[in-house]
Amino acid sequence: MRSAADRFGLIIGLIAGLTGLIIGVTSWLNTAGAGNPREPLASSFVLDKPIVFLATDKARQEYAEAINLLKQIHPDARELSFDAANPQEVIAGFTEPEPQYAIVFICPEELDVNVAWNWLKACTQIDDDPFVDLRTGFITGTSPQKVTDFVARIVSLHQGKIQLAGKFIDHLGGNQMLGKTDFQQIPGNFMVPVYGERLGVESISHGAQGFSKERLNCLQGAGIIHFGGHGYPDQIVDTLNGVYARKLGLSPAVIFNGACYTGVTGNWFDVSTGKLQEKKVKPETAFALGMLENNAVAYLAALHPDHGIPVYQEMEYLAWSGASLGDVIKYTYDGVVIGNGGKMPELPKLVTGMSLNWSPAEIMLRGTAARVLFGDPTLSPLRAFTRPPIKVNISTFADSGLRVELSPENLLLKASFTNTFAAELANGNPFNDRAHAKVPLPEDLPEISEVLLEKISAGGKEMKGRLVGYAIERDRGSRFLHLQVDMPASGYMTGDFRRQDSSIVITIR
Repeated sequence: MRSAADRFGLIIGLIAGLTGLIIGVTSWLNTAGAGNPREPLASSFVLDKPIVFLATDKARQEYAEAINLLKQIHPDARELSFDAANPQEVIAGFTEPEPQYAIVFICPEELDVNVAWNWLKACTQIDDDPFVDLRTGFITGTSPQKVTDFVARIVSLHQGKIQLAGKFIDHLGGNQMLGKTDFQQIPGNFMVPVYGERLGVESISHGAQGFSKERLNCLQGAGIIHFGGHGYPDQIVDTLNGVYARKLGLSPAVIFNGACYTGVTGNWFDVSTGKLQEKKVKPETAFALGMLENNAVAYLAALHPDHGIPVYQEMEYLAWSGASLGDVIKYTYDGVVIGNGGKMPELPKLVTGMSLNWSPAEIMLRGTAARVLFGDPTLSPLRAFTRPPIKVNISTFADSGLRVELSPENLLLKASFTNTFAAELANGNPFNDRAHAKVPLPEDLPEISEVLLEKISAGGKEMKGRLVGYAIERDRGSRFLHLQVDMPASGYMTGDFRRQDSSIVITIR
């Protein structure tokens, strides 16, 4: 049996290898919107929902200037103390109106994956469903002044003094198929081609030594940036370390990072030996803190090993929903719940010496649950510019149930049709295909006792699949059924279900 470290290395190696394969092929280029920037993005903030400011005792003292500055956007925010060791306490103290958004001010040495997981679990305990009810952004930095500078950029975006440029750059990272010093920056994108509908799009790949000092301005002019590759708290391997992250020439940007550990601000747990070792990254070399010191207005990354597809699902969700970043990171957590069969996976406390006897699915589910947002969760960076992945048609079934038909609507959303946690149907490919939907339930529908997968068809033929999980969410007076159905893949992000005439029929009683 493989050790946890072996399994994790196999998964990460697979992702890295696929990335290298993709960028090594030039025929995939999506030239719509390629290269040249479009008009600036229409960013906005959700200001009509209750919000709470939380701060540790240390952060309240050191970040007082930043807290007061952010009140220019949220003058009515309630301020409460945040005990990282006991997050349930603050949630138990919420009064009406119950907050929908939370901004947590926390010092870098106070935040690690255990704190994030504990807060995530606490945010699911506001009601009796397994979903997060509080959309959260963390604010931290290497010094009080750097935190104030970060908040000042957010406020400037709100005031219209700065804008997000209409350009997206996907930095795919080191590529072993290229020469050591090779560097490619080319129009188009394979992983999230839908961004070409609204933004100028470029992709970057390079050899192990290709991202040289002379390339530090290659991301200039982009309002949305993605980093991929294999990561540690102080670097993306063969790409960029935390020192040079501060020297990048960046325009104001929302930055998505899919590399492992690149959200770490202090303590972290090394999984490479199969037994956990707690370590610390120096503030001046932490990649995440480097991004927050630079021109980021928001940064999304993981505090533990994750893998590279959920970050693209976040970006696709943003494209078709125009949602706030708080809802974007909630979408990730929702996917973890449904991918785990309709419940949040166990998120254990990590300690030095702990053996990780986790399956690949457990590694990836928990790693994805370690993704966090740094910034204001009410920020909506752009307006929706494309259609959703799944069309949902609802009709009555018998006297007390519903018939739900799911069909593909937007096949440019490639990651949205990919189950990154399972591959048992995938015919030797790395991931199953999936249909993931959030179905609004009528107010007069009785409590649900069963959800049945009746039929999957594609091209007029039935195909096999399975109902991965479902769960009911109650959110401020409304009810939703989250569900996911998996189908076989025929290749990497390809499968028979990915066609307009496909459908899934589900009955709900």
